[in-house]
Amino acid sequence: MIIILPLIVGWIDPFRDEVSKGNSNYKSGNFSGAMKNYSAAEKHAPDSKSKSMLEFNRGNVEFRQQNYESALGKYRNSLNSGDRDVQKKAFYNEGTTYMKMGKKREAAESFIRALQIDPGYEKAKRNLEYLLKKNEQDKKDKKDQNKGQGKGDKGEQKNSGSDDEKNKQGNKSGKKDSASVKKMLESMKNKPVRRRKGKGDGERYLEKYW
Repeated sequence: MIIILPLIVGWIDPFRDEVSKGNSNYKSGNFSGAMKNYSAAEKHAPDSKSKSMLEFNRGNVEFRQQNYESALGKYRNSLNSGDRDVQKKAFYNEGTTYMKMGKKREAAESFIRALQIDPGYEKAKRNLEYLLKKNEQDKKDKKDQNKGQGKGDKGEQKNSGSDDEKNKQGNKSGKKDSASVKKMLESMKNKPVRRRKGKGDGERYLEKYW
């Protein structure tokens, strides 16, 4: 017993043990239990890097509970881990969260940041392609809709034109923000992501760390 006990003590890792329990609760849908486990794990975290990585898991819990703003904050906190694998997944999950919130531009920017860390990150590529194609389709639909409305009243057209003039600055800003997205798309054209049969875009799925 005297020889075995030190070995048993050496195997005990309360940090990993609580994380494992938290992950089990997360998978079973017990999100409040998962949060308690992650909080308990933080007390035994060996360093600040591990604490930051815990924020990633907490972000996933918040996402599943549709607390999207809180999820974003926790994904951002996990970037402090300094671990590039955690960082790219945090940016990916951040982008997925923005998609759920209907913020397509912010989502695209997050996926680009993930690809800057790992240019071969297929999940981020798929979602970026999805966003850009959807954006092009939305533009086409809007254009077709405008054509269908016909010429209409000249006076109304004039007023509409006036409103467009007022929005020019906002449109310029939008074009500037989308420039980096288009640039990334151009670099991806030669190597499009191959979609597996039965697999859609990854916008509904989160990355996991542990």
